[in-house]
Amino acid sequence: MGAQFEADGQGRSVDPYFFCEMTADGDGNTAKPIHFEPGEVRVFTPTSPIPILFDRHGDAAARTVRLRPVDNLQMMNTRGGFNIPMDKAIGGPVKSVTYVMKQTDTVKLTIRESITGLYNYFVSLEDATRIKDPTAVHGQGITDVQVFKLASAVKQVLSPSWSYKDLTIKPNPFAVIETFHRTALHSVGNQPNADLVYTTNPRQVSMNHQLAAGSFQVAPHFQSTLRSVPSFDGAIETADDGRRSFWGASHSSFGQSNSLAPAYPFFELPREPLLSLAAFQHADLASSTFSPANQFANSWASPYLDLEQTGMIETQHAASGVPIYDTSYLTNEALWDGFFFSGAAPVISPAATGDPATAWKSDIAEIDKPLDEVIIDFIADPISHPLGNSRMRLVKGGFSDDLLASRLLEPAGCTRIGAHLMVDGAFNVNSTDVAAWTAVLAGLRGEPFQVDAGSPPSDTVTAFPRFRHPSGKTDDNWNGFRALDDDQIRTLAENLVQEIKARGPFLSLAEFVNRRVEDSDLGKQGAIQAAIEASNLNAQASQASFSTANYPTAAQSHIIADTGVGIPGYLTQADVLQSLAPVITCRSDTFTVRGYGESRDASGKIIARAWCEAVVQRTPEFVDASDPADTAISSLSAINRTFGRRFQIISFQRIPKPASL
Repeated sequence: MGAQFEADGQGRSVDPYFFCEMTADGDGNTAKPIHFEPGEVRVFTPTSPIPILFDRHGDAAARTVRLRPVDNLQMMNTRGGFNIPMDKAIGGPVKSVTYVMKQTDTVKLTIRESITGLYNYFVSLEDATRIKDPTAVHGQGITDVQVFKLASAVKQVLSPSWSYKDLTIKPNPFAVIETFHRTALHSVGNQPNADLVYTTNPRQVSMNHQLAAGSFQVAPHFQSTLRSVPSFDGAIETADDGRRSFWGASHSSFGQSNSLAPAYPFFELPREPLLSLAAFQHADLASSTFSPANQFANSWASPYLDLEQTGMIETQHAASGVPIYDTSYLTNEALWDGFFFSGAAPVISPAATGDPATAWKSDIAEIDKPLDEVIIDFIADPISHPLGNSRMRLVKGGFSDDLLASRLLEPAGCTRIGAHLMVDGAFNVNSTDVAAWTAVLAGLRGEPFQVDAGSPPSDTVTAFPRFRHPSGKTDDNWNGFRALDDDQIRTLAENLVQEIKARGPFLSLAEFVNRRVEDSDLGKQGAIQAAIEASNLNAQASQASFSTANYPTAAQSHIIADTGVGIPGYLTQADVLQSLAPVITCRSDTFTVRGYGESRDASGKIIARAWCEAVVQRTPEFVDASDPADTAISSLSAINRTFGRRFQIISFQRIPKPASL
């Protein structure tokens, strides 16, 4: 089927064997969109029930089968596809077949992998560029899976013996070659299970075993296999409406606790301005598929590197070397101490979707209150008009209301606003007070929030939703969110304090969030994740073990070999940080200073004593007021580089004799 090899010796991505053209009605018209629910898996079948004569020496159109999405069982088409003539084989060991079958004949067919077992091929998904412009060389890649070789134990499949009549009645499938994302419990063809989001990033375009160390045949989460099927029912399973297929625990509806749900949500697109830096866990910040799917705010050791590494050049598959990174560690290091979300943002609501064909041209949100009004109202009356993060307190810094609003509404305002805000009740992550950590971790206890197609948690538990608007219900592993009772919160606080004592003091938030770069237990995961595991809070989310044999040898010992790691019901460090990020700090800004004085007579006898107490607070202003509070450190005066921010005495009072004296 590969005409390009006989001509130019080009690769398969340049001139694919064949194309599947997917449009809403299967007619090549791209004006009508194909609708997917979030996370939905859809089935496509040939539009025509009549097979298309395949011409491998023809243009792209001669090697294209048109497909349409299935909306109901009646649309399932098990005919059509390609009719590949056997008399056009040219060159090599394949001989032309010109024999005409007689009505008394029977036939058997064999499908097998290549003789060497090392045959590579690609399965690619593009946008509609080639459909719109047949002269286009290629389209924008969406997914490109390189299959190194078939990984299944089955290397060939022999068909039954078919008569002439059998073959004229209907197509008779006997084997399936498929490339698919593996699942947590029941994979196709009895292939090993795989974790879905822990050691791999399924949102990356290129699924290529050459991009990381190890001996993967495709990628850790993808599989290509050859298997026998007696009918089309064995090739794919859909829901009763014929539309949905399955993913998550299994590719089939068998054993799935939520098989009728339209989708399993794993990632979130923000519907409103972010308030927690940890919400960036849903941003795809990785450079390849070989990282966790939720990189930021998590800090599991990379399954492709030693514990003592955050990056390396891998040369096993490429002479020039391929860089491999501990993306979680590096993104945490880059972002945690340099950015925050103030809540100074427009107040928005979802816009009407309108016509789906033109929805992409429309605004995705309605602005209920623009940014300038939010800022002006906040400056005028911070209590009555708080920011989105209501714990932010205004510091005018000597500016008038009008001048401050003007400064903050300029393009550089995002770099200035931190100089005019203080956090009410900021919490130092170096605290080793179990009661204090219990209170902070339980900050969302009993708090109501919107749940899509589900139910909110009870007011006796503390929820840690991964999404701003979660779906499902409490502790549903596949379509829900985690919640902890008071005893679990206390246990988590106790174990977190132990981790802080072992790892601290932390000089930055990145250091608190990240694992240690060392060959020890501290190098396997961040402090919060280690406390979660020590508290045994993820036992309910455990699914099945997966093999680490194809991962680099040096990393195999620190991989958590359970396919449930990172699924919605698995509590992660990033989930906990969603609620903590707006209030945590690595230092304290408010201090209590106590003083003592005494008076003695000529003989040295104490005749009077006094105790006093001052509360002092660090402010955004520098000691040398000639530098504005938002001045870059590199541009500060010598005094401010030495002494930093100004402290103010908030209160001063005489106190009784302390009980400890």
